[in-house]
Amino acid sequence: MNIRGEQFYRALVEHSSDAILVLGADLKVFFSTLQDLRLVGLPKVNPLGTTLPEYASEEFRDDMANWLTRVIDQPDDDHRFEFEGRQRVERGRHFVAIATNLRAHPAVQGIVINIRNVTERKLAEMEARHYAMYDSLTGLARREFFSQMTRRAVAHANRHKEVLSLMFVDLDGFKEVNDALGHAAGDRLLKEVGARLRDTLREDDSLGRGQLLENEDRIARLGGDEFTVLLTKLTMPENAGLVAQRMLDAVAAPYVVDGQEVVVTISIGIAVFPQDGSTSEALLKSADLAMYAAKKEGKNTYRYHSPL
Repeated sequence: MNIRGEQFYRALVEHSSDAILVLGADLKVFFSTLQDLRLVGLPKVNPLGTTLPEYASEEFRDDMANWLTRVIDQPDDDHRFEFEGRQRVERGRHFVAIATNLRAHPAVQGIVINIRNVTERKLAEMEARHYAMYDSLTGLARREFFSQMTRRAVAHANRHKEVLSLMFVDLDGFKEVNDALGHAAGDRLLKEVGARLRDTLREDDSLGRGQLLENEDRIARLGGDEFTVLLTKLTMPENAGLVAQRMLDAVAAPYVVDGQEVVVTISIGIAVFPQDGSTSEALLKSADLAMYAAKKEGKNTYRYHSPL
């Protein structure tokens, strides 16, 4: 009966989808269900007789050592450690190690670690997060994510006494174009306009001091045919106008939609921190007002916010 019991549990372990390691009192691995730990994204082939940090990739070696310290100090809790596979065949896969401290258990006397492949879950989380952050049509930032970036930029500019600008961009006469071509063609036009706006931005228009933003994070589609653009690291407010003119020129070039040549223009309102607002919300309001002033001037132009 004891032999059958041992075989039973061994079969369960061998057919488990998890890799199982057991660390002894010296924190060295004395049992492993895998002889080649590269299968779970770890670099060493056989871990027996080594400690986990010894065969962990250098980039998370210290974090793993700290994790094990918590496992020892908090024996009543389960502890999770997530990492990404770094070996060639496992690059891009995600794993979680779950440790249970059974050093006081007479039949185990060690720390049991289950390593599980959570790639599908991680990719689903990343996809959901990307969808929440970026517009599905244009690939540009959504309003809320852009607002978060703007608040960070304003805080940074305030600390370092820097100049930044928020621009509000609106297509001129898009409703008429949309009605004439249809919504599907209108969406394709919006996608192309968003791409042209993004492509006009340069790295020197973004955050400095190691805080560069991707172009997709510096421009947002607020909804419909409205966009906002964040410019930082400006040496003077007038530089925002230079970027605005690049955008006007880029958008005004003809488009071909469903075999038809279409020309659209934009109106741009520019607000400058700190004189036009000390918060992201105030800057957006000032830029919106300036955009309407640009439309009143005849459209296809930009205007700075002018306090009444």
